[in-house]
Amino acid sequence: MKKLAQIFKNKCHTGEIPENALDYFWFLDEENEPIGISKDISQTEHSLIESNYVSISMDDVSDIEKLLWRGFLTNTTATKIPSKSSATTHATFIFFFHDFDTDLQLEFESLVKGFNPDFKVFFLDQKYGFVLDLSVLGEGEPTEIEDFLLASKEDFSSELTFYQTIRYEINQWLPGKFKSELALFKQFKDGNRPLMKYKDIFLSYMVSSEVVSQHPIFSDWFGQIFLTDAELIAVVKCYLENGFNVTTGAKLMHMHRNTFMNKLDRFIELTGLDVKHFDEAAIAYLLMQLRKDV
Repeated sequence: MKKLAQIFKNKCHTGEIPENALDYFWFLDEENEPIGISKDISQTEHSLIESNYVSISMDDVSDIEKLLWRGFLTNTTATKIPSKSSATTHATFIFFFHDFDTDLQLEFESLVKGFNPDFKVFFLDQKYGFVLDLSVLGEGEPTEIEDFLLASKEDFSSELTFYQTIRYEINQWLPGKFKSELALFKQFKDGNRPLMKYKDIFLSYMVSSEVVSQHPIFSDWFGQIFLTDAELIAVVKCYLENGFNVTTGAKLMHMHRNTFMNKLDRFIELTGLDVKHFDEAAIAYLLMQLRKDV
């Protein structure tokens, strides 16, 4: 039971930011959620609350909004959706792996805010954090965000790795989506990919599946396929990673177009995987992801 809210009733605010937020003392309640208590209370009451609850020092409304969002997304008990300064109905999570000290955390947060005031930065621990993107759909070009994130990695740390999720509707199910996405990122983050997206996480998930990678029947099949000449495999990988474009692939492999096509046909003949068709090309690409040496 939330005793603090019950005691002060109409003199408190929980789960939302009042317009006069700075007219309230802010604390963490029994369930570690932010609660604002009107500054009209007596000094004795204030002292009693301070001696029993964690006091939160707030400089402006955005700090309170951040705290409410953190409580909503990370606490299992928070069910009320925080009020938003942005008009958006959707949110995107940009998770990141970092090695920042306190000063770099503040510098990174300041940079992100400068890029987009609807981005809110949260540090979960010494390794993980996330940016909550509450910008209105269509406000910023995806390529601009991607360029910003990649530039941040260059400026801050070689360890910095991002994962940008799809956009989610802001509703009572959002905390569950947040926790699931964070768990996926922790399991499948790839330091060789500075910016991962949902398709990269999906690919990592697929190739890590025990059914795919450890079943003995599939293992035998994989082994036979990868006895194929390494150059054939390199040709196929180049073909797949360049949109099934033979001309581009041949140029990148420094081959004549006909030679490149002949090697594709040879791979198809030897493995039975017709990489000119999407479903079989997807299988071939998954196998190549399993084999990091190709």
